[in-house]
Amino acid sequence: MPQNVDKQPVNKKAWFVWGIAAFFYLYELVLRVSPSVMTDGLTQSFSVTATSLGILVSFYYYSYTLLQLPCGIILDELGAKKLLGLSSLLCAIGSVLFASTNMLQVAQIGRFLVGAGSACAFISCLQVASNMFPKRYFVLLGGATNMMGTLGGLLGGYPVAKAVNTIGWQYTTYILAAIGCILCALIFITFPSETSNNNESNNTKRNKSMIIKDTLQLIKNKQILIASIIASLMYLPICAFAELWEVPYFMQKFNIGNEQASISSATTFLGVAIGSIVMAMVANKINSFVKTIKTSALLVGILFLVLIYLPVNFYMSLLLVFCIGFLTGSQCICFTCAKNNSVDNLSGTTLALTNCIVMLIGSIFQPLLGALLDVSWGGTLNTDGSRLYDITCYNKAILVIPLGSIISYVFAMFLKETINTNNE
Repeated sequence: MPQNVDKQPVNKKAWFVWGIAAFFYLYELVLRVSPSVMTDGLTQSFSVTATSLGILVSFYYYSYTLLQLPCGIILDELGAKKLLGLSSLLCAIGSVLFASTNMLQVAQIGRFLVGAGSACAFISCLQVASNMFPKRYFVLLGGATNMMGTLGGLLGGYPVAKAVNTIGWQYTTYILAAIGCILCALIFITFPSETSNNNESNNTKRNKSMIIKDTLQLIKNKQILIASIIASLMYLPICAFAELWEVPYFMQKFNIGNEQASISSATTFLGVAIGSIVMAMVANKINSFVKTIKTSALLVGILFLVLIYLPVNFYMSLLLVFCIGFLTGSQCICFTCAKNNSVDNLSGTTLALTNCIVMLIGSIFQPLLGALLDVSWGGTLNTDGSRLYDITCYNKAILVIPLGSIISYVFAMFLKETINTNNE
């Protein structure tokens, strides 16, 4: 894309390309969060504890995190078409493998492949927004991208829970795999070949030493690292709670089934979907990324403490998790801060580095919460022989989430304001 893209009107092709990339991001979020409504089936199928289940689900994050920087470099060098097409196919293959076995190790490989296929989804959307739209659009498109992901989280909640209870978790996963195959064909047939700003702005490709040098320079950039750490800690209510442990938490807290409890995770993701757009607009309105991030982080911590320690009923709890999700929507602003501290032709790598750190934290905290549950377990078993974790166990485990919010607020004190850079 030309470097003077800011002066050009946005054409329909740009919106179409972003829409396809955003739909793939929505799809991979469904795959990411769907185990949260399959916990009973997965526990029985693989005979695992909460810690083992957390590790199984986190195999997604291991590959997702490992491949962030390679995906970012590929995006900067080649664009998104082939990467997105092959990635959607890999998601489908991993899903089939995950659903077709009762061996834990094979299921872990399946989740690993799904994570590998999902690695480029988020950063591809942001790279398209960076290279095909004026700079002033980026924070809003970043919010819209986050919204699409959270809509995927919504679809991975109650609708998937309904399907799981009707046809079982394996057949539900097979259907998701079929959608991945369809999406793969759609990308290869309709996606344009050129979405990288290197295609027209650079006649030569970077060699290996240049790529390593550029990447190391980004890693040494303190502002990018600060923005990445804040983004990762602000993402804990989603990756460590809504994506896995929120449904069983509500099941235990209010003695309800997984379908009704899945409304809670859907409510959280709905809050994120709306908040992603609104918080980006608020940041532009008050002309400050940093103030928006700091306020959101502090309020999320407070609301989580209310959820844990105050005797709130089911509907009040839904309101709390909606507000938590809404405020968590400002997390996507951190990606804008990171990008604004880099150069345009390294946008994909910068966004990948930020997302790598975010997902690394996610891969740690999902099993960490499971381990905290096992540490607090009182020895009670369900009728099927699996461990029963009471609400006290859950309250102790999720206390790490508001702690993370407070730490992100502290880091935000050292974040440089870049909103004027974004609007140049």
